[in-house]
Amino acid sequence: MTTAKIIRHRHKYHHYMNDDLKDVREETHFKIVFSDPIELERWKQWCKDNGGEYDYDKNNSCQRGKLPQIDMFRDEICWCDIMTYYLMHIAGYQFYATIHPYKGEVYVKDQVSNYKAVANTFDGNDL
Repeated sequence: MTTAKIIRHRHKYHHYMNDDLKDVREETHFKIVFSDPIELERWKQWCKDNGGEYDYDKNNSCQRGKLPQIDMFRDEICWCDIMTYYLMHIAGYQFYATIHPYKGEVYVKDQVSNYKAVANTFDGNDL
């Protein structure tokens, strides 16, 4: 079984002037983590094939790069939407659980069933 996690990072920036809080700004970033390193390479290639680039900046805990261009996400798009779409509709994962308090989601994929699906495409003469 392969596991994928979408991890949510929040960064809060507080702006003070003379010890008086003037502004609080929050940014949210997402990271995708796979139990199988090959899956990360497939994700990066899928992003590239769709006009994007996934580049996670570990030092600053945020994603860089360019969002893949998917027709169904023209109006509002976020890395978490793209990651979820990829996992569930492209890579064959299923939702498993949330990470509380809302810090992300966990997805799983049964590799045996995926290999069986590939094996069923052969007629037996190819082996």
